[in-house]
Formats: sequence, C-alpha cells, structure tokens
Amino acid sequence: MVADVSILSQRYELPPGATRTFEATDSDPYLTKMLDQMTPVPSSLVLKVGAQVMLMKNINVADGMVNGARGIITSFDDKGLPVVQFCSKKEMALKPERWIIKTRSGALLSRKQIPLRLAWAFSIHKSQGLTLDCVEMSLARVFEAGQAYVALSRAKSLDTLRILDFDPKQVWANPDVLAFYKKFRRKLHQMQIVPLGRPRV
Repeated sequence: MVADVSILSQRYELPPGATRTFEATDSDPYLTKMLDQMTPVPSSLVLKVGAQVMLMKNINVADGMVNGARGIITSFDDKGLPVVQFCSKKEMALKPERWIIKTRSGALLSRKQIPLRLAWAFSIHKSQGLTLDCVEMSLARVFEAGQAYVALSRAKSLDTLRILDFDPKQVWANPDVLAFYKKFRRKLHQMQIVPLGRPRV
C-alpha cells in the first residue's frame, strides 16, 4: 500500500498482450478531475489479461464480491467486458457501475465506470473503505495522526498482513481526540445514574 507510481507501471508491463481502455461517463465532463478525486475509479481505466485488479464497489456481498476483493483479469467477454477471476474463486464479467457524489454546494455529480482499479500499489488515502484479503504496506511516509490506523485496519487478517519499515513513531493519535475522550471519561464518572420506570416490588 504505497503511492509509488513507478511500481504500478513496472508491474503493469509484465503481463504480455494488448490493452483495452474503458472511459468513464461523467455527468459533467468539465469536472472530471474533481470526480477523479471523489470517486474510487479513474476516468480512464486501462486493462489487459493478466492484470491484477481490485473491485471498488460491493456487487454481491454473499459471494464475496465486495469493495476490496482482489483478482486477475482472465479474458474479455463478447461484449468487451473484463472477466475477473477473484481470490474467492468466483469468476465474473464486470459491467459499469454508477457512483453519485454530493458536492459542498449540494449539487449531485455522477460517474459510470467499470468498478475496478489496478491493484499492485496505491496510497493509504485511496485504501479507505476497502477490506483487503492480502496486503503489504509501507508506513515510512505516514504524516498524519490516525493514518497508520487507516492502513492497518484495511487488512482482513494478521496472517496476510506484512508491514515494511515499521517505526512506532509513525503511529499516533490526534491530541485533540485524546483530550476529548479524557474529558468524556471524566464526565462519565461524575454522572449520576437515575433508573427509569417504577421500582419493582
């Protein structure tokens, strides 16, 4: 889980074969850059057979097709849609899905795109909301309180989690949050609990 674009490009070149590009359909083409920041899928998605990808939306929770499920593109179907073999052994063709975003002004924007992202490397910020079945992460560039927690809490299991260059100094909580909970606990101890309802005889 790193933000090194060079790793992504190097790994992407490894599988041989032609690429296919999927362009998103945005409600406002002039706000494509904003939607790139506000949605988990890119405006232009380049895929090929053998590429490692990650599902970016809950499709079928019962079958394990959830946000963060990882797989490999095995082919493209007769409609040109990517067919993904997921780690859960489920194989399926993925059609475009829609994301709707509300801006600060209250306006609604939407993006329709194949719900996939290349999954060799990505930033901690982009990992928010994901559940990762297998992850190797670098915490060397953590710069904000709680950022390490966001990364670590994405892992589904300790057995499939590997941390590189770990330093305890990279894990800390926001002082304002600590002060809030300290004050909250103090008030909780001072509270008088009054039972509701009539006392039982």
